[in-house]
Amino acid sequence: MNQAEELYAICRVSDVPNNRAVGYVLVRLDEDGNKVPWPVVVLRKDKHIYGYVNRCPHQGIQLDFEPKQFLDSSMTYLLCGKHGAQFDIPTGHCIDGPCRGERLEPLDLIIDEGDLCVAGIRLAEEDGLDLVEKDEHPEVMITSD
Repeated sequence: MNQAEELYAICRVSDVPNNRAVGYVLVRLDEDGNKVPWPVVVLRKDKHIYGYVNRCPHQGIQLDFEPKQFLDSSMTYLLCGKHGAQFDIPTGHCIDGPCRGERLEPLDLIIDEGDLCVAGIRLAEEDGLDLVEKDEHPEVMITSD
């Protein structure tokens, strides 16, 4: 199975409440096979699930400047907590803020038997980063399908 066909389970679909966003730190393999942290955010809006790399295009920082805070107060837009950029949830386009016109990097998400999976990316089976957890992000066990 090649990289484009592999699925990696992030969480159960039921782990993402409606009108909420959840951040995960996955572990991506770079071109040299090194393990690097890869923060992502998945959210549910009505009956749709969206996913993006958790990185604001303005300065490359994580959107959740405050842990677990991804949405604006009206729960309508993804929000960069540092500079206030607002992103349209279905498209990832910045509609207001310093990176207006730019876009979040989308994830290729697939639902497989109730699991929310990411495809088209090389992930490590286990993180192996030995990072100290601050409980800011849910723990994830990555498995290929």
